Amino acid sequence: MARYRPALALALILIPAAAQAQRAVDVQIGRWTVNGPDLTLYSAALWRNLWGPLSYSLRARALVDGDSLGRSLYGFGPEITLLRGSSSTAGLTAYGVGGVSLAWRAGESDIVALWDCGLGLEYKARSLLSATLEVRRAAEDGGFRGFWDLAEDDRQGWLVSLGFSIRWGGAPRRPVPSRAPVLPAGQVAESPSTVQPEAISAGEGLGLANRIVETALAAMGEPYRWGGTSTDEGFDCSGLVWYAYASHGVHLPRVSREQAHSGRPVPADIAELRPADILLFSDRADAVTHVGLYIGDARFIHATPAGGVRVGMLDGTGDENDRWWLARWVGARRVLE
Repeated sequence: MARYRPALALALILIPAAAQAQRAVDVQIGRWTVNGPDLTLYSAALWRNLWGPLSYSLRARALVDGDSLGRSLYGFGPEITLLRGSSSTAGLTAYGVGGVSLAWRAGESDIVALWDCGLGLEYKARSLLSATLEVRRAAEDGGFRGFWDLAEDDRQGWLVSLGFSIRWGGAPRRPVPSRAPVLPAGQVAESPSTVQPEAISAGEGLGLANRIVETALAAMGEPYRWGGTSTDEGFDCSGLVWYAYASHGVHLPRVSREQAHSGRPVPADIAELRPADILLFSDRADAVTHVGLYIGDARFIHATPAGGVRVGMLDGTGDENDRWWLARWVGARRVLE
């Protein structure tokens, strides 16, 4: 059974990713400090988002001993990363990484397994470029016994590397909830869901809450995109709320399950709501799965696979899509007092 472990790991990792998944070409250079002469790392990989926070790579690497090429390793294999690429904005992100490669040991002309796991930091620029710093624990497995049962002469040590990536593609789209009605692609809900900012702010003044509402309404008709937080790429539900608030200097958590704890609770009652309250929806018992922004007059704006950014009704007078979400409205949060 032990001899099949590397093949089983490869089969589990090579699961097809969504067609719209983000991709990258990644190159690294580094140093492997082992029980013996250190080796220099040269590496290249194709990286792809797998599902949610999980991604996988197919990595080729050369671990070169400059003094004696007979001690060098040349390998290829899969690896999994957790949380890499999870941020949709520029900045620094920590992630985990681990994998296994089949490697040719030059001096003895045999094949070994190379196990590794560790942590990394990725700085994502606003362009397509990103940079990484990784620290891994890597072990050479000459007998294919597994990293938990290495021989005394198997080399092991810390592998430190710097990398650069070029990215393309978008985040995978979140599937439409199974019972939610769907509008034709690109269609935006019509009246009474089409609302002008003046209808919200008339008689109320232009306070911060109304400016947040107007920013959200200006995104009407933008496409739905999981992970989207701007008019350049589209929005998901929490991305729209985050964008509307952040545009006016109010920084909320990025994802809906964390936005569900922002501010203070407000009952699921139209009479209790104020413009810019965050509406909470759930299609299951244990978590908030969708958020929207109340804009006044029993209306709310949200980003949904059924039509992109659209306005819906909370009083039961809207279309089938509005009524579907109304039945799953579980509460609200007030960030502005």
